[in-house]
Order: sequence, then structure tokens, then C-alpha cells
Amino acid sequence: MIHSAHVIGMGRLGRHLANRLEALDISVTRWSRTAGPGTASMEGWHSAADADAAFLAVPDGAIAEVAAQAAKQLSPETLMVHHAGAVPLSVLPVKEDWRAVMWPPMTFGTDNIPDWNTLPLGVESPHPRWREWAKKIAPNAFELTAENRPKLHLGAVLSGNLTAAWIGAVEALLKAHDLPISVLSPLIEESVNKALKGNALKSVSGPATRNDRATLEQQVTALHNAGGEHPELGQLHRILTNLILQHHGHPPLPPIQTTPGPH
Repeated sequence: MIHSAHVIGMGRLGRHLANRLEALDISVTRWSRTAGPGTASMEGWHSAADADAAFLAVPDGAIAEVAAQAAKQLSPETLMVHHAGAVPLSVLPVKEDWRAVMWPPMTFGTDNIPDWNTLPLGVESPHPRWREWAKKIAPNAFELTAENRPKLHLGAVLSGNLTAAWIGAVEALLKAHDLPISVLSPLIEESVNKALKGNALKSVSGPATRNDRATLEQQVTALHNAGGEHPELGQLHRILTNLILQHHGHPPLPPIQTTPGPH
């Protein structure tokens, strides 16, 4: 299906994707905003040779513009792919069966080579051949639709970026008391591993699961007193604690008082 390809965008995803395609014996031409070793500048795109496919590994906000620029110099039979979780498939100006989204719900490191054999790769396209071909890149490729891809993208942000933000807030809280976040690494890793097995709220242990109101009240007080730089921790603690309490059949915590009450 694809024997030659343009990969446009040499960020972390683009570099890893180009290497993966070459490992599959696909001839790859690399493109970026500026030229570099083994990479051509998009300023020279007007002289680009035809290829079977163009993979657009550029920032979400640039996909439509780059796709329009690329399509002007490509054969009408060239396949086109973008790799964003929340950008519509329709921004690719080629025939419906000639376009696809291949989005890995994953964060890529600069130097860490991804394990493509275990990497999830969501594929949205009206043509089933895309999903089958994508399995060459990542055997765990799976089908997505225009309706559920944005939902998965939202889930990725909530579970990835916001988890990191939550850990960062905890890190700042501990740092104020000369405690390193590293001492909680085994707990965090074990908790996440248990949660990812399914039925995450049931996997939780701690004061909320046993409705230990005294300990929960101590936590509320500690977060209220910490206030200052991270008042949002108190709000997040209450929201997430109430999810656990209600899942285990316990009443929620009372609303937050606008002024400090007696403890």
C-alpha cells in the first residue's frame, strides 16, 4: 500500500515515525520548517517528489495550513495522514478514502525509542484498509470514529496531563516541608497499576473507602491551612474524595465553608 512517504514535522513524534517507517522498508523523505541533517525545509516543498503518502506530524493548529500547502504539489492519488487527537479528519484536502488519522494516545520522549509493538494507535478513516495497514506500524492499532476520537483525546488529557499536574501540586506541597516526591513513587506506581486493571474506584484503599471521617477531616484542615499557593488542592481533594466515598456507599463530605469554621 505504501512504499514511499513524506514525513512533515520533525518533532518527537515525526522523528520516531520516520524511523519506524524506514524500519518497515518504506523510503522516507523528512521535512521541517528549517533544513537540517537529513531533513529538507518546507520552503523547498514546491520541488518535492511524489510519494505514496504524506504523514503530517505537525502541531494541531498547523495541520490544515500544512495539508493545504502539501496537497498543491502532490499527486491526487497521494494518501494523507495526520496524527492529532482532536483535529477533524476533514482538514485533509484529499478524497475521503485517501485520508486517515493515526493518533497514538501516548507521549513521546526525545531519546526514548517507543515500543511500536505495544503502542496503541487509534485509526480513523472511512476505508478499512487504513486500519489494516496501520497494524504494520503498530500491531495494537484500533478503530476510532469521528465521534469517539475526541472523547478518547479528552480522556488522554485527563489521565495524562492532569495526572502530572496533580502530582506536581503534591510535589510543591511536600517541597514546602522539605519532603521529596520520590518517596511516594512506589505508592503512585502501584496505585496506578492497580487502577489500570479496571474498576479503578474499587481498587482504591485509604480513609475514604472505610469512611474514616476523622482522618478525612484532618486532611481537609491540613489543605485549608496550606491554602496559600495551592488553594485548588482543597477543592480537588473534596471532589475526588467524594467520588470514592459515593462509590463505596458513604455520604459525601460537606460543602466547603467560605470562612474557616471550628475544627
